Amino acid sequence: MIRVVLLVGLLAAGGFGGWSQARAADKPNVVFIVADDLGLECVQAYGGLSYRTPNLDKLAATGMRFTHCFSNPLCSPSRGELLTGRYPLHNGIPRVIYDFKNHREFLDPQKEVTFAKLLKQNGYATAIAGKWQLSFLHERDTIRDHGFDEYQCWQIFYEGDKTSRYANPTMRENGKVRHKMVGRYGPDENLAFLIDFIKRHRDQPFCVYYTCLLPHYPWEPTPDSGVPLKPAADGAGNKDRYFPDMVAYLDKQVGQMVAALDEMGLRENTLVLFVGDNGTDQRIISKWTDGQVTRNVHGGKGSMTDAGTRVPLIANWPGVIEPGRVTDQLVDFSDLLPTIVEVTGSGASPNPINGISFLPTLRGQPMTGRSWVHIQDHDKRQVRNRDYIYNTHHRLRPVVEIGQKRAKAYNSELTPEQAAARDQLKAALQTAADFKGPR
Repeated sequence: MIRVVLLVGLLAAGGFGGWSQARAADKPNVVFIVADDLGLECVQAYGGLSYRTPNLDKLAATGMRFTHCFSNPLCSPSRGELLTGRYPLHNGIPRVIYDFKNHREFLDPQKEVTFAKLLKQNGYATAIAGKWQLSFLHERDTIRDHGFDEYQCWQIFYEGDKTSRYANPTMRENGKVRHKMVGRYGPDENLAFLIDFIKRHRDQPFCVYYTCLLPHYPWEPTPDSGVPLKPAADGAGNKDRYFPDMVAYLDKQVGQMVAALDEMGLRENTLVLFVGDNGTDQRIISKWTDGQVTRNVHGGKGSMTDAGTRVPLIANWPGVIEPGRVTDQLVDFSDLLPTIVEVTGSGASPNPINGISFLPTLRGQPMTGRSWVHIQDHDKRQVRNRDYIYNTHHRLRPVVEIGQKRAKAYNSELTPEQAAARDQLKAALQTAADFKGPR
């Protein structure tokens, strides 16, 4: 029987319950779901109070929830790191690719190796749907070159105009443009595409990468909002009235994916990973609690704070990951590629990667994890441990909980503890820059 790994953020093969040598010998399938602009304060399982997320909560309750997973503050650098296991200063994507007239960066398939390419070389069928934004598809359609057999991704520009991702979307599907799909809803098209792919490849190992368009701006009605679907007029999409509907629809799609796996008899053999690509839009204010204190949390997308970079990561695999587990292990996005590669028994990347596999954690086994995470936006970089942040401006500041005002950097003489933290993190920042191989 073929094993399926469903990645909702991140999940791995493990030693819980009925783990056996027969199971370990199988190739697990992987479904990896990435939400667009969803901070952890938006998910009930993480203390969110403003939105209903029953399907994500169930995945967390029956799987593993990571409380200290860190992204970059914006989408393209985060997605490049997820795919390659390499920090932005190494993979060539240090900033968002959004201005097609001036920005010429793209994730170069001649230089970078993705987890899709590594799994494909190991006999996996691979597919992606949703948001790409690692090249402009109207001028550089590189998705297949990065190891994806099939794809359906939003094409941001068509004949010089920006397109819609939600109502009447424009998608590039396996090299062909489907322009203004009237009466269609982009996320529905993407999910249906991937479920069809799974049905057609259910008898072989597969990797499905769902880079969901939701709940990114513009905030438009969903099919469940009870109003006609239409692209937002200029400026009209900045009202957050429909943001809760979009979070709910994202959650609903997670449930639909899991239900499809159930119907096909694949759920028991599926690793599901779910993750947010960065913090919530700064215009969104959500209620969040740590169990003791309730705060209003302003979205932190684009900022180097925890609100901009600390994101939900859920891993779920029935019979492998023990239900209800919570870990505060430090994880950053470079760790996903080596974990997926180890879970599937695929070959290692030929490039030096920054990530560390956390498969032992998924199996409930002890491991020596990372002592710091790396975060980057343009040429600004910082490293963070549990207590302190150190950046390229040589400033040390204490970590604060999301929803709290950013702490000021220390300006006076440091205590011995602070000085030791500064020295450790300063060395880590240089280690990340100089990295040439396994650490």
